[in-house]
Parts: sequence; C-alpha cells; structure tokens
Amino acid sequence: MKKMFGIEQGRFSQARNSACAGITFAVLGLLFSVQVVAQPLERVVPELVGLDSRHLQYADSAILQAIENDGLPGAVLAVVHKNKMAYLKAYGNKEVYPKTVPMDENTVFDMASVSKSMSTAIAVMQQIERGKLRLLDNVSLYIPEFQPWTDTITKRKKHIRIVDLLTHTSGLPPYAPVDVLQQKYGAPNPDSLIAHIATVKRDFKPTTDFQYSCLNFITLQRIVEIISGQNLRDYAKTNIFDVLGMTHTDYQPTGETLARVAPTEKQKDGSVLRGVVHDPLARVMNGGISGNAGVFSDANDVAILAAALLNNGEYNGKRILSPLTVKAMRTVPNGVREFGRSLGWDVHSDYASNNGDLFGKNTFGHTGYTGTSVIIDPDNEVAVILLINRVHPNDVGGVVRLRAIVANAVAASIAPPARVYFPRYYERVEHFRKEPSITPNDIVFLGNSLTEGGKWEQYFGQKNIVNRGISGDEAMGIYDRLYQILPGKPKKIFLQTGANDVSHGLSVDSIVSLVTLVVDKIQKESPETKLVLQGSLPINESFNRYKNLTGKTDIFPLLNARLKTMAASKGITFVDLFPHFTEPGTSQLRKALTTDGLHVNNKGYDIWVKEIKQLVQE
Repeated sequence: MKKMFGIEQGRFSQARNSACAGITFAVLGLLFSVQVVAQPLERVVPELVGLDSRHLQYADSAILQAIENDGLPGAVLAVVHKNKMAYLKAYGNKEVYPKTVPMDENTVFDMASVSKSMSTAIAVMQQIERGKLRLLDNVSLYIPEFQPWTDTITKRKKHIRIVDLLTHTSGLPPYAPVDVLQQKYGAPNPDSLIAHIATVKRDFKPTTDFQYSCLNFITLQRIVEIISGQNLRDYAKTNIFDVLGMTHTDYQPTGETLARVAPTEKQKDGSVLRGVVHDPLARVMNGGISGNAGVFSDANDVAILAAALLNNGEYNGKRILSPLTVKAMRTVPNGVREFGRSLGWDVHSDYASNNGDLFGKNTFGHTGYTGTSVIIDPDNEVAVILLINRVHPNDVGGVVRLRAIVANAVAASIAPPARVYFPRYYERVEHFRKEPSITPNDIVFLGNSLTEGGKWEQYFGQKNIVNRGISGDEAMGIYDRLYQILPGKPKKIFLQTGANDVSHGLSVDSIVSLVTLVVDKIQKESPETKLVLQGSLPINESFNRYKNLTGKTDIFPLLNARLKTMAASKGITFVDLFPHFTEPGTSQLRKALTTDGLHVNNKGYDIWVKEIKQLVQE
C-alpha cells in the first residue's frame, strides 16, 4: 500500500514540475498584474450603506464583555454590506504571552477550519468549472486505493463521491490519530496520511448521516493537487488569493504577513505557535499545507473574499467563480438537505449557530477552532467576519455563544435610521440657500452651535468670512450640507464638530469615522481648499444643563487625540483648543468661560480667536 501511494505522489510531483516549467512566466505576469490592481474594500460609515452604527455598538459591548469575562485575549470584527467595509474594529489584545500586544485591524489569524471554505472548497469548485472534476465522481477515480463503504453483513459496497466529502456525509471518521501516524510513518508525511484515510474504517454508509470530518477535506486537497499539478498552497495563491488581491492570506506565512500573525497556543517548551497552523493533523502530518486547515488571513482579506461571493464570484473586476457556481456552493444538495451542509459551507447544520437568529434562510458560513467565523447572507448583501485568537495562550476561551450574539447585533443594525434632523437644521439650510454662493475667496467656519455663536467676520475684521454653523448639528448633518459649500471651492474651511455626536451616544470610533467622512469629502471635491480641523472644546457638567452629556467629560480628550491622529494621516492642520479652555489639572471647561457648561462666552471666543488668528490671516 505504501508503495502504491508513493507512485501516486510521484505522479503528482512530476505533473507539478512539468506544469510549473511551462507556466512560470505566465504566473509571474499574472501576479504582477494582480498586485497592481489589488485594493481593500472601500471603507464607509455604516449609515452610508444602510446600517445603524449606534446599534453596532451592541456587538462592541458583547465582544468587550467576552474579553473581560471569558478569557479571550482579543478580536477583530468586520462587517461587509453592499460590497463595502461598513465596520472594522479591533478589541483587546493580539497576544498576552509572553508579552502583551494590543490587537489591531490588520492582525493576521490562523483561520483553522475556515480554510476548508476559503481555499479547498473553492479550489474544488474551480476544477468543476474547468471540466476536470464532477461532484458525482467517485474519489477512487483520482485515488485508486480509496476504499468504498462496505456493508458488514451483505458485503455490498457504496463508493464515496466528491459531493459526499464536501457535505461531510461520506462516513469518514472525524479525525486521525496524529501521534500514532507520526510514530508509524514519521512526519510530515502527506502520503501516509492519505493512505490511512483511504483505508480507515468508514463510520456509516455515505449520505445516510452527517459527521464533520477533517479527513474529507484532506482528501479533497489531494484530488485538487493531482488534477492541478500544484500543491494546495501554490494553487490557492495563484487561483484565489492573488487574483482577488488578498495580500496577507497564505499557508505558511512569511515576511510582513508573518509579522502580523496573532500567536495561538502555548507549547510545552514555553513557546507559542505563531505562523504555524494550530491544527495537529495539518501541522504535523501535512507540514502546514492542508485541506482542513492552515490558511492565515486578516479581516480585510476575508472581507474581500466575502464581497466576491456576495458579488457572484467577482471582486474589483477579477473573477474566481461563476455566478452559478457560487449559487451551487451555498445550496444544500438534494439527498442530504436534512443535514444542512452545502458544498464546503454550513447552512443549517448543528454547527451553524454562528449564523445567529436573524439572518436570512440562505445564509451560509463556517467556523474555525481557533475562534474564527465567517457569515455571508446573500439576501441582505451582508457578511460578518469575527476573528478571535481564542486558543491563545491556553485554549480556554469559549466563543460559540458570542458568535451568535454578534451576528444578531449586526443583523439588527440593517435598519437605516432616517436621516432626519431637527427643524433648526432645515431652517438654517434654507437660510444659507438664500445667501450669496460661496466663492474661492471665502473662509468658511463650519460646525455646530459653537461655530454658529461666533462673530467670526467681526473678530477678524474680514468680509470674506462666512459662518456656516448650525446649532445642534452633528457630523453627518455637516456632511449632508457640504453640497452648499464645496462647489464654490472656498479658500479655507475651519471645521469644528463632535459635541452633539457625543451627546447622542456615539463612540469615539464612530465619531472619528464620521468626521473622517466629512474630511474625505472636502478633500475630494475641493482639493485646493485649506482645511483646518479644530478639536472639541471641554464641557462642565456642574451646570447640570445637558443631561445627554452627563458622565461624558472624559470622552472629549480621547476624541481630540483620535482626531489629531486622523488629521495627521490626512495631511491637514489640527488645532487643539481643548487645553486652553480647561480648569488646571482637569478636563472640565472653566466656569469663567461659559454660562451653561457647554457654550462659551465672549472670553471664550477671545481665546479661540487667539489660537487660530494666524491660520485665518495667513
């Protein structure tokens, strides 16, 4: 038997070498062209694609609570809606042993069993598209030594087919004894692993039951490799990851991708696995390239793949699957509908709790042992990617319930709040409409009541200053009325906002995202305009005037710090007004500068004018 599998492996190696010799330059050209067009999903504020950012904070709270209570080090959540990145946020820590490193949005995770869907299943479906494979083909057509199920009484046989492997209805055992195989054959030893799978006792007759099995997808890996002449890593990179521009997705990551990897479990010698797959079969017997596990990726790249599947197999003009193939992949085949597994994905099996309770009936997804999860709802054009390094450092964190809670919070956010503002907003917008249009010589003061209350033209003695403040306005309100300002290409814009967004309960992350949206629109539509972003002023809660600001004094310095960082990244001037208005040693607005704890008096405006005078007059 071992000799027979050696011959099979030799045929695979020969085919691979021949194929590689013939396509080297073509592949290099393809990789170059892909790298040129590779780009992440466009990031937008949730409201712009019909999501409620305030409701998404329930997902934030659930994740943070799980980090605090359930032993999870950290997580990254990404929400794709209408083929845009509507939400991307990091929580907690990337690692806590041997040192603590904060989580960030670009962290690369061991995707564990999500690899089955991201790589192996798509590779199989591509072979079907190319006429190399059929769902009803027997596995033995490609691996002659692969044994059928045999009835112990009648000795009748039933072959295991490709579709049985994809839907986990083959009857193969869930796993293989890694230590036994390693001791018997040595490791890594993919041929011996396949030899074991080919002859191991089948647990039931194919299609009569469901049993999740890593052996199914290791078998599919070998079939793809035999047909394509490439190992699974090279195949997936060439035909899936590089095509879509998934720049930090790979088996056995190296370079910058490896540097971004979150570690998994602590080992007996005190080290942690980092960039080495956690799954023992994949790591030990298959050397890190395995059909059941081994892919490393980040939220941005997984979001690109999800967007491609939501867009019928295409992203950014690059196609990996046809529309009919994508539809077939997410559909549970006839004959096994009661088991709930589609062609490489989970639709409604007992393992599909990560889908939550609210997404549509056609939702499909997959989970990974390390804590990863992907949910895709084609009916609502949304994908939820929750990446958690659950097994770090001691494999104790639980995520099953959390996945469903996060899914529910995201699903419930698909209820766009009506963009309706207060009457004062519309009165002022109408007033502005009747004023002379903005010109390239004008300096515009843009913001809320703090801006509206300033006599800017009088303060600076300049006729070209235009006050476009509206009492009660927020970042999205400002965004919505830029159409009255940007066509005139003003000389300068002094933007100040944030207080009302804080009072409405938005998080610092959400506010910064919204202000960033305003900044991006100004820079895109009026690039010659000099934009000055002014930080938020402090508040003083002792006046007890504004109930919605109770307990929020310390949010403002945090907001200003984030706005300052954002301004630097955008190449615009940031004026930190905050420290010039506070009581010494506190974050409170000086009582001498206000009458209500929020708005400033003439003394306050005098300070404000002093801090920006040079920027206005230069």
